[in-house]
Parts: sequence; structure tokens; C-alpha cells
Amino acid sequence: MNLSVKIKNKVNNNIGFTIAELIISVGTLALLGVLILLFFMSSKDVGLRTEELDNSIYYTNNIIESIKLESWKEEPLNNFKVLNIENNSTVLTSLFDENWNPIKQENKALFRTNITLKKDSLNIDRSLYDINVEIVRLKGYFRSNKNNPIIHAIDTKLYIPTINEEIFQ
Repeated sequence: MNLSVKIKNKVNNNIGFTIAELIISVGTLALLGVLILLFFMSSKDVGLRTEELDNSIYYTNNIIESIKLESWKEEPLNNFKVLNIENNSTVLTSLFDENWNPIKQENKALFRTNITLKKDSLNIDRSLYDINVEIVRLKGYFRSNKNNPIIHAIDTKLYIPTINEEIFQ
């Protein structure tokens, strides 16, 4: 009779959790929470990169088409400054904010667009140019160790009138 009372008491004492079980379950939940948080933060970064890539592709194509139309005094080419003119090469640059609006201050800029026009051959009134349009992000992305990553770059060749300094003034 005494033996059955001891067995009942042991069965009744096993209701609930031990402190070790609680610590393990809280630790597991905390680890899963950190992993889920990192996943959401990375997905936000991927979404931002995708949006910026989409905008930069649109903008570079717009630049190339504007060069084809020779509309140097109109949007988007009117925002570019001459960075360098050498014997066969011209480099233009422009700064943009996070909404892709042209700005003048480099400390407020998020994007820089560089256009390199390199003369390949010369004809009477038109020249063949190697054109490189490159869009660079001036601030790195979250969880990226790259400074000034190139978002998009495109190379093409176009016949356009020979470029001189008067076009950019």
C-alpha cells in the first residue's frame, strides 16, 4: 500500500516544464526570430536593388536615345557636366537623388551617371563613337561591403555629329 502512494506522487510531480526545457525553447525561438528578421531585411535589400536596376536601365536607355536624337540641350542630357575632354574621348557626369531627380550637391546625391564618348572613326560630318553609360550608387547597400557599386552599364556604338565643346555649353 505504501508503494502505490509513492508512484502516484511521482506521476503528479511531472506536470509542467523544467527550467532547462524553458531555456532551450526560448533559445530556439530567439534563434529562429533572428533568422527570420535577417531574411526580411535581405528581401528588402533585394527589392531596393531591383527597383534601382529597373530605374537605371530605363534611364540609360533614355540617355542613349537622346544621344541618337542629338538633343544635348534637353532632358536628360542637359543635366550633364563635362568632366574631361581629351583628344578622342569626352567624359560627362551627372548626379541624382534617391528619386532620380538631378541635383548639383554631391553630398546629397545617391547616384552618379557617367557617359564616356570615345571617337572611333571620323567621317565628313559624323563620327562613330564608342559610348559607355554607367550608373553608380554612391552609397553601399545594406549587408554589402562594396563601396560605389555599379548598378548598370551599357556599351554601344553610334554615328553622331562630331562632338566639340560648344555642344555642352
